[in-house]
Amino acid sequence: MKQDQRPNLVRTFGLLHGVCNICGQEAKLTEDHTPPKGWARPKQVELRHVVDKLGMEDGNRKRATRSQNGLKYRTLCGRCNNGLLGARYDPALITFANEVASTLQTTAVLSSLQWFSIQPQAVMRAVLGHMCAQGVGRYAKGPLTEAVRQYMLDESLPLPDGLSFYYWAYPFRHQVIIRDAVFTDFSDQGPVMFWLLKAYPLAFMLTWTPSPRLPFSLQTLDPLRSASFGDMASVPLYLSPLVPELWPEAPPDDYAVLYGPEAVTASSL
Repeated sequence: MKQDQRPNLVRTFGLLHGVCNICGQEAKLTEDHTPPKGWARPKQVELRHVVDKLGMEDGNRKRATRSQNGLKYRTLCGRCNNGLLGARYDPALITFANEVASTLQTTAVLSSLQWFSIQPQAVMRAVLGHMCAQGVGRYAKGPLTEAVRQYMLDESLPLPDGLSFYYWAYPFRHQVIIRDAVFTDFSDQGPVMFWLLKAYPLAFMLTWTPSPRLPFSLQTLDPLRSASFGDMASVPLYLSPLVPELWPEAPPDDYAVLYGPEAVTASSL
C-alpha cells in the first residue's frame, strides 16, 4: 500500500470549555492566532519544536507538521481573545509590525536607526496576551500570575515589576514562539526565564528577571512601562547590526538554553 505523502495538518490544541489562560475564568474557549490576523506572514507554515529545528543539519529530521493559518491554541475565552486582544490591543501591534515591514520593503536607502510611533501599552499587552495563549491549561505563570492577569484586564496598570520587554528587527522568514524557556551563561548570572515571539519583521522577548545581562544591545519598552494606555511614543529600531536570526534559540558557546514544551518554530514553505 502506498504511503500517504500528505503533510500532517496541525490540530487546534485545547478544549472547547476550560480555564482561560489570561483571566483564569471557566468559559467557552476560542482559538488564538499568533501572530494575530492582519500581520503580514506566510499563509502556509512548517511547524517544528525549536530543538528539532536546530538539529535539522544533522540528518535526524523529524517529519514536520504543517498549518495553513499559523499556530493555533484554543485557550482564551471570548472576552479576552476578542474583546481585549482583538479589539483593544492587537490593532496597535499589527500597525507597528506592518509599518516596520513597509520600511524594510522600501527601495530607498535606509539608515541603521529608524523611529516608529506606537501605542506602547497596547503593544506590550498584545504580545503578552498572545504568549499567554500558548499551551493548554497554562493560566498559572509562577509568582507573576495574578500581576499579569490584572495588567491584562486593567488598562490603568503599569507593566508588572519583574517583567522586562525587549524588541528588535527580525527580517527573517522563520516564525518562533517559545514559552517558559530559560537561558543562563556560564559566569555568575543566574537563570533567566523568557518568552519569545519572532515573526517577520519583529521579534519580542519577555524576561521574568529584572535587567538580565544579555549578549546583545536590544531595544526595550521598559522606560514606557508606566505610560498611560492611550499614550503614543516614538521608539527606536536598529536595522543594523542585526541580532543573529537564531538568537536566543541557538545561544553563544558560553550560554545554555532549556526549553519548555511550548517551544515551536514555524517556517514558510
